[in-house]
Amino acid sequence: MEGQQNAESDEGRRWFLNDWPKGGVWFRDLIPAAQPWGQVTLLPPVPEIAKGSYGVRVGAYTKVDSERYEPGEVVVVDTEDEFRRLFSSLGAVTDFIFPWFERMIPLALMVPHRQRIDLFAYRRDVRARFFKAVLLTIALVAVAFLVPNLSMLALLGAAFYGLFPLVESSMDWMRRVDRYSVEELNRRMVNHEFFRRWIIDHDTRLLKGGLGILIAVFVGQMLVGTNRSIEAAALVRESVIEGGEWWRVVTSGLMHGDVIHILFNGMALYSLGRVLVALLGPAFLTFVFFFSVVTGSLASLWLGAGNNSVGASGGILGCLGFLLVVTVRFNASIPGFLQASLIQSTLVVAIFGLLGNQFIDNAAHAGGFLGGIFLGGIFYPWLKLAPGGSSVGIRLLSWLSVAALAGAVGKIGWELWRVSPF
Repeated sequence: MEGQQNAESDEGRRWFLNDWPKGGVWFRDLIPAAQPWGQVTLLPPVPEIAKGSYGVRVGAYTKVDSERYEPGEVVVVDTEDEFRRLFSSLGAVTDFIFPWFERMIPLALMVPHRQRIDLFAYRRDVRARFFKAVLLTIALVAVAFLVPNLSMLALLGAAFYGLFPLVESSMDWMRRVDRYSVEELNRRMVNHEFFRRWIIDHDTRLLKGGLGILIAVFVGQMLVGTNRSIEAAALVRESVIEGGEWWRVVTSGLMHGDVIHILFNGMALYSLGRVLVALLGPAFLTFVFFFSVVTGSLASLWLGAGNNSVGASGGILGCLGFLLVVTVRFNASIPGFLQASLIQSTLVVAIFGLLGNQFIDNAAHAGGFLGGIFLGGIFYPWLKLAPGGSSVGIRLLSWLSVAALAGAVGKIGWELWRVSPF
């Protein structure tokens, strides 16, 4: 039975070399040369040992004919027939190599579109994903309400594995993909892949440094105790409005309530931050984050439920709102998947906030998000895609933001030291 299934799988597998021109690269003329990401150098170069040969880069631990292969290992063969057998046997492949091309070709560009997309078949697959996401969302939300001790964890699971695919499949259903010509489908696919690689290729040291600071602040909170740290430097309404401690509107945005909180916010900040840095430069990231932390805190003070508030969510959602404006500004250039992903994230955050309103500061989320949109609207006419550098005004705002955030970190450290039991 197993041999029959493997035979059927091999028989049904389309051999991708049939779609490639001999000695050519089907997507070469579709690389968006007019865009910052239209660079063939974004594809990794072929290693010296593989030049002039066929080959693949292995994607997972694999054993073929008693030979073991590790992830990232490059395997080279001499002929096309050997290449066919190698490719079919390994299964998990991330890139492949042709003798006539100097770059490793990602699996995402393996096969070009040869015909328009069948809308009926496309929506059938979307419908299956939709109902699967609905069932998973209902199950995890039920766990959140029936088991209070697991509510936060269950709702996060519902967001990642239920709400995200639920919203994504709903948006996919509305796409009229059947209207795209074959050429347009291929152009979009190539643009998507090169844009994605361009984003990943950017320097993330600033982001990693910022995340390191947030982690250091959180470690300090853990040392003195979460509740004590929140009372000392988070957004406590009485301390701000009655005590005049307005510095808390900034310090609260650099603190977190627990490990899940900082983990979730850290991943979101890194994901959005690296896109913002790539599109507009690091100066905008620091300014947008700082401004949105403040607008989120002010919204929490004036419109929130009155509970103590903590977390970088306002600044993160400000980056989300700002990026939405950026995708509108450069709609003709930036691949549509980015805007769709941002809209999807916005909807999921809104639904997640409604489900978890007992422990989520929705006012701070909304205030940060609207703060980012406001900034995007203000700077809209002057935004430039992937500028070589930022203007003097933006650099000044950025440095002032960095100074304010650094001062907030110092203030948190001082307040934690004051209440430390050690």
